[in-house]
Amino acid sequence: MFSIFVDDAKCLGCKSCELACCIAHSASQTLFGALSEAVPPQNRIHVEPYGAGAFPLQCRHCTEAQCVKACVTGALKWQEGAVVYDGAQCLGCGMCVIACPFGFCESLKTAQPAREAVKGISKCDLCGTRAAGPACVEACPTGSLTFGTPGDFSRAKRRSYLVHLQKEAH
Repeated sequence: MFSIFVDDAKCLGCKSCELACCIAHSASQTLFGALSEAVPPQNRIHVEPYGAGAFPLQCRHCTEAQCVKACVTGALKWQEGAVVYDGAQCLGCGMCVIACPFGFCESLKTAQPAREAVKGISKCDLCGTRAAGPACVEACPTGSLTFGTPGDFSRAKRRSYLVHLQKEAH
């Protein structure tokens, strides 16, 4: 099961991941095109202040996902290691928004000044249609975000720790 992992010590809070996410989920797939879309793309990753730095947060794709349990139409499903969303089945009732304990299901917004909600939600889909993997990971200039298995992440953290120990020893 692949996931997005965060090394918070590397995050600068630059929000490159948020911008890349918006572009990847826009109809035009370009920055300038996305700015003029009727329903502007929403970032599905959120860089939040954390201590002296920042921390990128996105859907955790929970195995026992509360959003999936709350979805009355089956628009949200657990599939191949991720919570996937089918907008065609969504009623826009907002039960998943209420049920997500982390706040990662969000109502879609319109381009209108009032930013009224429209039918549907926005949530991380791990950029399942991108051959290169999640856009946020690709855009991160510091390597704070990685995409892999929990084992891959653990190995990388152990190697990083060993490098740190070696530097301290000299």
